[in-house]
Amino acid sequence: MPQTIVNETELISRLQTGDHSAYATLYEKFWRILYIHAYKRVKDEEAAKDIIQTVFINIWQRRETIKIDTEISHYLKGAVRFQVFSHFRSEKVKDKVLESTIQRFEELTSINDLNGYFDLEKLIAGEVALLPDKMKEAYLLKAAQHSTAEIAQKLNLKEQTVSNHLSEAMRRIRLKLGPKYPEWVIVAYFIIEFNQFMIS
Repeated sequence: MPQTIVNETELISRLQTGDHSAYATLYEKFWRILYIHAYKRVKDEEAAKDIIQTVFINIWQRRETIKIDTEISHYLKGAVRFQVFSHFRSEKVKDKVLESTIQRFEELTSINDLNGYFDLEKLIAGEVALLPDKMKEAYLLKAAQHSTAEIAQKLNLKEQTVSNHLSEAMRRIRLKLGPKYPEWVIVAYFIIEFNQFMIS
């Protein structure tokens, strides 16, 4: 049985020293919510289980150097989103330019320090906040896995109007990120396209 650990700071500290009880506590506390988080994105039970397993294996293997500057739940959900991102890459990415760009991003970002990934999410979130209301609503509903038809019904819009909103939202985000962060713009598009954006 995992021992009672008073707070997250203690949990992280003990994890870094190789405390198996701390690791067990981390797993027991978060695995179910992380599984749901992953399943919502990949829609596949085995893939979701593999993603969660990979996250926890990576954490244990890199426990001595792991850096967590936020709430553990936020960090772990970010790690799951990053692994989902890698899952979609292995499953769906064939284009060589996109492949090399994603590989470069993965070299810059690891389970030890997800700041690069969180920074990209914040950049996207900032641009989404600037979208017109209906466009933003459509985008956020799409990111929450709603279909175009469902979004149209919720927002009382035609499906073509919803599609137009979504296309324009992604176009604006890519245009804003591109000049400032050319190395990340294709990765950002990939995150947006496969609905990895900021969904808790």
